Amino acid sequence: MQVHSYTLPNEPLGAYRTTSSLLSSLYRDHGFDVLIDFEQALTWRKAASAEAVTRFSKERHLRLVYYFGNHYPWLVPKMETNPRVTWFFLKRLAQQADMVVTASSVLARSVTEKVGVTRRGIAVVPFGVDFKEYSPCASTERSGVIYVGRVIKHKGLDDLVRAASVLFGRGFHESFTVVGPRGVLWDDTPSDYFGSLVTKVESLGLRDKITFTGAIPRSEVIRRMRKARVFAFPSHAEGFGVALIQAMASGLVPAVYDFEPVSEVVGRAGFRAKPFEAESLAGAILQAHESKAGDAESLERAQRFSISRVADEFLGAVL
Repeated sequence: MQVHSYTLPNEPLGAYRTTSSLLSSLYRDHGFDVLIDFEQALTWRKAASAEAVTRFSKERHLRLVYYFGNHYPWLVPKMETNPRVTWFFLKRLAQQADMVVTASSVLARSVTEKVGVTRRGIAVVPFGVDFKEYSPCASTERSGVIYVGRVIKHKGLDDLVRAASVLFGRGFHESFTVVGPRGVLWDDTPSDYFGSLVTKVESLGLRDKITFTGAIPRSEVIRRMRKARVFAFPSHAEGFGVALIQAMASGLVPAVYDFEPVSEVVGRAGFRAKPFEAESLAGAILQAHESKAGDAESLERAQRFSISRVADEFLGAVL
């Protein structure tokens, strides 16, 4: 198996032509029977590339496998994600693929319902992480609550701020750190939502207790995760939640909302809260902070998502 990575032009026609040209070149030089396409989210560029992949595989009678790992657009209203035409191309690809692989059970159900692909044609294979990158500090060196991810509304950060206010009102003394890009997509240009979040923090008197780092280098993200005690992840919509695996591999105790696929990822590790209830989230964070065996349970659960184990599962499903 060979893996190739290329940058596509940021416009549909260029992306289509580049994808077609690259596939033709790789097929001529190496030859292959199975074409696996990984699509994380849908944009015009990726829709055009997906169409090129579909046509190429059908013309050469290749086995086409398509992987969905992102909650966009499956788990949010279509109007929030993409125009009608790009949605058409995404469904077309899923329908024409010989096999669809999703990162979680909830994604598999959504693809089944919205595209019509039968569950027999869908395999569920989670994301994995390389544990060489993550190693926990001693529990005595850990402190604080951390969130890692994009600073956007469906990640539940309004709930996290309210939960922090509840905890500080009860005498909780450890800081909260929010790590991740503050823009609408993946850029770090502060969005209107970020501004409203900062306003809420200041109105609750939490300015010195909640820190927003913005986008920082990966090495610094990992360092901060290793030093924290609790991983608060109150997201409202996820296709999987890979940050949870990274956190558990770092020995963090997760505090999450009890809904799929987050509960599927966490398993018996960590503590769960009732969705959208700040009081319940505060309770889960406090339980995670005071847990004696939580870090060991997190590390044990993370082993299920080792990159080697997941790679074996994936190849076993598609080949």
